[in-house]
Amino acid sequence: MSVMLPQVDTHYREATALFQRRGRLLNAPASPLDALRQLDWRLAANLDAVAIHQEGHPEASLRPPALFVETWVGLQRDSVHCLENLDEIFPELKPEQQGAVIEAMTLSSCSGEAQHPELRAALMSEQTAMAMSEEEAVVHDALMASWLFFQDAAGADLSCFQPWYQRHDFPRSRHHSLHAGLVRTDALAVQSAHDYQDDAHFALLLALSGHPPENLLGTAFDGSVSSAGQLLDAMEQVACCEDAAQAWFWLTGETVPRKPRLQAVGASDESSRESKETLPDASAAAISWQAKQWQSGARYFFGEPRDSLVPGVTCLTSRSSR
Repeated sequence: MSVMLPQVDTHYREATALFQRRGRLLNAPASPLDALRQLDWRLAANLDAVAIHQEGHPEASLRPPALFVETWVGLQRDSVHCLENLDEIFPELKPEQQGAVIEAMTLSSCSGEAQHPELRAALMSEQTAMAMSEEEAVVHDALMASWLFFQDAAGADLSCFQPWYQRHDFPRSRHHSLHAGLVRTDALAVQSAHDYQDDAHFALLLALSGHPPENLLGTAFDGSVSSAGQLLDAMEQVACCEDAAQAWFWLTGETVPRKPRLQAVGASDESSRESKETLPDASAAAISWQAKQWQSGARYFFGEPRDSLVPGVTCLTSRSSR
């Protein structure tokens, strides 16, 4: 580390102290969000002051707080050289040193992931998400989606997600917000999720909310004996056989066997018989169905009576019958 001017040394020491305090706050069972944001602002101001007057030189011999500062400053002053240096020393660093480097890269406005929101989103942790404001996350769909994911995991209320239900220009964020809303059985989320009805996961959430989709997945989630017959009939039709096979899996817990596609439409020449394309084998599914002994008045999910499953699945029966 080079010799520093007194005022730079003050900013340097303040930055290391704030880094350590930030770690304690993030690792605490609960910390005031406003206090953490204020700390981040002070940390950034002191780091900027250091970066104005000196280069950053991350070294393996440095303790985590100093390594954090040197990495952050290095990324600001010459990110290419700094990253090359980090590539060399990173494998020999202790876990707490590696954590300091990663934290510096996450917080640095000139580091690689800050220039690429997709990467920044992939690196986001629960801690960084809780310290980030919605205004910071909204700059990119991937970043906002990760932010919403962690807000969901932290138990945020519906007001965090509802503004995103109709944001078709932010598809990932909309996906996460609708998921959060459906898990919380929000009626507005149910109304907004119609274009996700063909997604098995969303279809199940809609069914659990008492609004099964009006498609083959909805038929499967009905769970009745008659729904099995409807799916077998649909499996005979080339246009919808794949959807029917997927729905069959949810109803019975069984994967439908496959058969050559061209055999299914009656082709007889040699090249057709050698085709690798396949379709669900409705006949095989029907044979398997005939061997089952399902009770006519019961409802099933994944091949098991709902009464024997968890309450969330059992409630499909009462809700869907309203």
